[in-house]
Amino acid sequence: MEQQTLRQFEARCIQDEPPVCQTQCPLHVDARNLARLIAGGKISEARRLLDRTMPLAGLAGYLCEGPCRGHCRRREVDEPIDMPLLERFCIARSRFAKPMPLPPTGKKAAIFGSGLSSLAAAWELGRKGHSVHVFHVGPPGRSLIDVPAEKLPETALKETLGQLAAVRTTFEAAENFSPEQLDSAKKKFMAVYLGFDDPALKAVDFNMSEPIPVEPATLAALTGRIFASREPSFIGQLAAGRRAAGSIDRLMQGVSPATAREAEATYPTKLYTNLAKVTVKPQKPPADPLAPTPEEAMEEAGRCIQCECLECVKNCAYLRHYKGHPKKYAREIYNNLSVVHGLRKANNMINSCAECGLCKEICPLEADSGQFIAKARLEMTAASRMPPSAHEFALEDMLYSNSPAVAFFRHQPGADHSAWLFFPGCQLPPSLPGETAAVYEHLRDRLAGGVGFALGCCGAPAKWSGRQKLTQTVRDDLHKIWEEAGRPQVILACASCSLFFQAELAEIPAITLWDVLAETELPATGRAAAEELALHDPCAARHDPKTRQSIRTIARRLEQPIRELPLSGELTRCCGYGGLASAANPEVGDLIAGDRAGDSDLTMLTYCIMCRDRLKGVGKPSLHLLNLLFPNAPMEKAALRKPPGISERQEGRLEFRRDLLFKCWGESPAPGWLMNSFPMHISEELASRLERRRILTSDLAAVLRHAKEHGAQFFNRETGRYLTSLRPRQVTFWVEYSLDDDGAYTIHDAYCHRMVVPGVPGCGAGSPASLEGYAAKGGRA
Repeated sequence: MEQQTLRQFEARCIQDEPPVCQTQCPLHVDARNLARLIAGGKISEARRLLDRTMPLAGLAGYLCEGPCRGHCRRREVDEPIDMPLLERFCIARSRFAKPMPLPPTGKKAAIFGSGLSSLAAAWELGRKGHSVHVFHVGPPGRSLIDVPAEKLPETALKETLGQLAAVRTTFEAAENFSPEQLDSAKKKFMAVYLGFDDPALKAVDFNMSEPIPVEPATLAALTGRIFASREPSFIGQLAAGRRAAGSIDRLMQGVSPATAREAEATYPTKLYTNLAKVTVKPQKPPADPLAPTPEEAMEEAGRCIQCECLECVKNCAYLRHYKGHPKKYAREIYNNLSVVHGLRKANNMINSCAECGLCKEICPLEADSGQFIAKARLEMTAASRMPPSAHEFALEDMLYSNSPAVAFFRHQPGADHSAWLFFPGCQLPPSLPGETAAVYEHLRDRLAGGVGFALGCCGAPAKWSGRQKLTQTVRDDLHKIWEEAGRPQVILACASCSLFFQAELAEIPAITLWDVLAETELPATGRAAAEELALHDPCAARHDPKTRQSIRTIARRLEQPIRELPLSGELTRCCGYGGLASAANPEVGDLIAGDRAGDSDLTMLTYCIMCRDRLKGVGKPSLHLLNLLFPNAPMEKAALRKPPGISERQEGRLEFRRDLLFKCWGESPAPGWLMNSFPMHISEELASRLERRRILTSDLAAVLRHAKEHGAQFFNRETGRYLTSLRPRQVTFWVEYSLDDDGAYTIHDAYCHRMVVPGVPGCGAGSPASLEGYAAKGGRA
């Protein structure tokens, strides 16, 4: 992946952008974090934060006027956070840490005036190792002496002057200021700062135009190595002193004072914060505003809404699971792609994304994490760096669906041409076989010109996994079927199929089943459920408004009450099937489905069979729209129907093919069409375990058949059970079983692995010789 791709994506993620209170603060104090620390009672940490970002915090914390209050997002709900109160509390309840200035540089600067900006400039320069000489009239900090003691304690200025002495700052009193003093200072010092917030400096004529013109970014006067400011507010004076010190430090280092200074000024932030769920909580004024109690300060700090975006993370279980945000993930993925040899720790994260597109729709800047991750999958697959285990089962299932044993095409019975071609996909027939057959019959009755039928998989799993060549192969096969059918209009029942056709087979005219049904007479069997249903749009229909509208039209014509979910239409959630998320990471897949299931207490209604089955798989009663249009069971029972397992899906496709071919075309199945001819007893608990381990009953049958034909098995005398294995592909299957009196096999356990250990049965080539060779060396077969 090009680094530019990473940079472009990172620029779209605004989570790391600072909050508006920080960007609009002249000192860029991290007010959000300060509030968080005080709310948590971490006063010492809060003081350290102030000392890092606020020059002379022990003084400035009492004087800050709080310009951030005018920009606080909380004020859009009730009242802004009282940041000056929190700063005063923090300073009053904590101690200043001893300063640790940099080693002496041997360079000197002069400062005229001892106002707040002059003291701030002296502090910043002294910390960087420079010697600072402050010329003042009257006592140092004279302009602050008049501040009421209840606002600025007398000890604060005294402590501040002591801190300045600790960073090589010396003070020299004078009766007044004069142009001669300035000329002398220009000769003795590398730079001079004029702090006009000191009243003693305001009346002096320095033989320069009045007011002295300065460059805003650097505060450099037009007369050379002189810097100056004239700020009315305390916070502005602190910022001016810091900025002037930065310019002088650059000048002393031989660096341009003007380069890259934009971020030092106030600026707008790109950070977006959703206030929809922020509750009203007005400020409770403390008994003494100048001396709040810890409880009062913590309560006020707790009102801070901690501005952040995280819109995608809030609405995506996948992003929440990996405990970060897109910019962080993007960097991890980029680094993962850069690994030549070694452990690629981000593989599982890359393969667990459903690529549903919600993150892009919900992001203020449309950052598309799914697209970024899809690109990573493509690159890893092309470079042979993607482990096959993540997607292998799903791809083998796709290939099986498109094998001659399952896939077929026929014209409508009695026809040799098709104006239409119904393509239900690979998941609908095994899950709702009767309803799928009824749909085909309905279409034949309603549409003229002949409706052909094609069974198979569209190729979406290949595309999701990043296998471009395999995707192209499936695409070409579908194109050939379409050509053979006479180039008909294809009717798609699956939202993922529809999305795949749009992307990979745009030349084929396609329409969704739901658009057809909405525009024709509905089946007479259609009826509404007895209750209101929550309508779930599949993520694959996110950008298909016509189909979404057709669904609502059908529901209205059925007089079915539906409730729109909080996130629906273009903002709909995913069920975890897309992108092969549940195949690669079942835990994350279930979290994704669980998020959607928790959006409503009602029974769900959807028009994607995998959405229906995934939702029911996490315990959510769910219906497919075909349950309403072609009901063959009570709605309550249909909503609770257990989704078919992986073995049942494969066997269900075979049975659907057999039944439909016989019913419509009078064709009988070929001998040996059954996947599993071995009688087996499998407990419900073991069946659940096999499901999680992705072990099919046909895999068990293949292992048992191999053991029966070759006699290659271990026998445990104590339990009376056999143990045998087979490596038919890149996976070794082990099966523990016993033989019943009736010749059936009782399966007690089964597992699989990918290890290859020569000489150990089940871990080598998988041939009978490997087991027999092991037995010959002392094992019992």
